[in-house]
This record gives sequence, structure tokens and C-alpha cells, in this order.
Amino acid sequence: MAHSTYPSRQPDYRAAYWQKYRRERLPYVTKTCADCGAPFSPRTGTQARCDDCMRPACPVCGARFKQARRTQRTCSRKCAALADPERTRRICEHRGNKPRTYHLRHRDKHGSAADREWREKVFERDDWTCQACGKRGGRLQAHHIKPFKEYPDLRHSLSNGQTLCIACHRKTETYGWSKYWHGKGRKRCSQEVLDLGAA
Repeated sequence: MAHSTYPSRQPDYRAAYWQKYRRERLPYVTKTCADCGAPFSPRTGTQARCDDCMRPACPVCGARFKQARRTQRTCSRKCAALADPERTRRICEHRGNKPRTYHLRHRDKHGSAADREWREKVFERDDWTCQACGKRGGRLQAHHIKPFKEYPDLRHSLSNGQTLCIACHRKTETYGWSKYWHGKGRKRCSQEVLDLGAA
């Protein structure tokens, strides 16, 4: 194979050529910053703000940071708390309070400290034994004899609790959705099909 008589250009020659090319022709495009109105050379075609406006200085610590949104004024939550103590006080004041319409969108949740204590007391009273089949130990569940949702006053009453294994708990009438399908919601499944006549 015949080799070319021309000497091959090294990468440093290419770099020097393009550096000279850019120096002669920069800036390619000049835009006006949407925030401060200063002219700048964008790094991308969609850049609308200059680098100083895109990376402002934090008023608390002075470090430059990239804004996640236009309204972000500080670099971190710690600096935000130092910049506006009143905001932190308002957040702490309402933390943990559920909105007034929470009960319309969410079912009462299990798993609170009171629920855990009640369940432990039921297990200790029944000696960790299923009250239906007599099996001791294993995976046990505390069953509400009167439904959790319909009797809020008896939710943490020890007399309303019963220790059951998972298999026996599933056989109860109030387990899961069984009461809905066999109770007041049963009419949905047993509606008669109306005869609209032959087509």
C-alpha cells in the first residue's frame, strides 16, 4: 500500500488552527440576557440568560450555585433558614398537621404507636396463640372483632382484639374487601341485566 507523500498533521496543529479560528470569529452570536439585559455569548442555542444570572451568588454564604428554578434565592436549605427565620418558623408550626379534607381522600391508617401497643397487648393476653385453630407462634395478626372503620371508639379496646393466624384471619367476615362484596356492595354484583330487546 502506497503511503501519502504529505506529512500527517499532529493533533497539536489542529488545536492551534481551531484556536486561531475561534479567536478571529468569536463571538459567533451575541444575545441579551433576559434578566439583567447585558450582552453575552450563549453556550447553547436555547440559553436566554447570562452565566452570572444562571449561577447567582448566595446572599448568605456568597457561593455561586446553579438555580433549580427561577425563584430559588439560596444555595441550600440551611442558607434559606438563615436568610428567613420566619419561613422556618411557619413550616415548623404547621408540620404534621393534615389538611381539613384529608379524611375524605384517605382511609384511617394503621401503624401508629397506639396501634402497635394495642397489638402487643392482644398478643400477650392471648399468649401468642391463634384463638381459632390453637396454633402458637408463627405469623400472627391482631383482629378487630368489631370493624376498625365502623367503631372508632373500640379501636384500641383490649376486649375488641383477638389473636389470629393469617389463614384464620382471612376466613373472617370483615377481612379485606370481603365485607364490601358480601354486604352492602353486593347489590352491585347482583344487578339484573335489563332486557333491551333484540337488535
